[in-house]
Amino acid sequence: MKLFKFCLSFFLVVLFSANAFSQSKEYNEPTYGGIELPGYVSLNASLTYGSVRGNYIINKFILEGKSNDYMLPELDVEVGIVDRLSLEVITGYRKIVSNASMSMTNINRSIKANKTSDGLNTIMLGANLGIMEEHKSRPGMYFQNQFFLPKTGYSNFQVDQLGYFGVINMESTVSDVTYFDYSLGAGWDGNNPYAIYSFNINPNFNVSDNITVYADISGIYAKYDPPTNMIDVGTSISFNDNFSIDASIGNQLQAKNYLKGTFGELKFTYDFNAFGK
Repeated sequence: MKLFKFCLSFFLVVLFSANAFSQSKEYNEPTYGGIELPGYVSLNASLTYGSVRGNYIINKFILEGKSNDYMLPELDVEVGIVDRLSLEVITGYRKIVSNASMSMTNINRSIKANKTSDGLNTIMLGANLGIMEEHKSRPGMYFQNQFFLPKTGYSNFQVDQLGYFGVINMESTVSDVTYFDYSLGAGWDGNNPYAIYSFNINPNFNVSDNITVYADISGIYAKYDPPTNMIDVGTSISFNDNFSIDASIGNQLQAKNYLKGTFGELKFTYDFNAFGK
């Protein structure tokens, strides 16, 4: 009960803070590279001093009008500053191939039919904090913070103002082979004035010592727009203590004026110690 009250109080504070930055103007859908849904996050993501994690991510989204949105690739480098505190930088090369005219509901600028728009995506900076480890009925907690830098990247993909999104991730072990990750998030994307909220429920199953399969139900919500809910399945394979590969594919549960069709991701992760013991 105390844990539930803590999580609820924290989330309400984040929501209030996000709404405090709202202004009165027309809202458009959060941009990819602005707000991302929480997805698969393990609590071991809390790095120690000197640890470095590099993520090389290839993903694809199907937009309305059967247009394709690619990140080829997305790069994410995270460095442990002290134990349980890490800083990261995220960017990538983005390409949209449009087979139909696309409005600002999907990207920051209009793209005409049969046109390609590509370039550097918005640059994001992160500061992530491992709050506490799991102990008996108490879940582990990991707090992610991402800041989306204005006027960075190609003009079609830029955000107008500083954006922020915070996610509190929790993890609870059910058995030797099953555990749950779940999260709540809130923020704003740097283009639109209204607060954006997210949730994520992620059951994981350890098939073997180095293979995990998972499902993921997530959603993102904003004022004046219908909710976007998605489901995906995937697997994570660890080849050793330093290198792993994640692959997932999913679909939306409903998609009115939002991203449509399937989406997928392939992620390569490499960990090493740069300057710690």
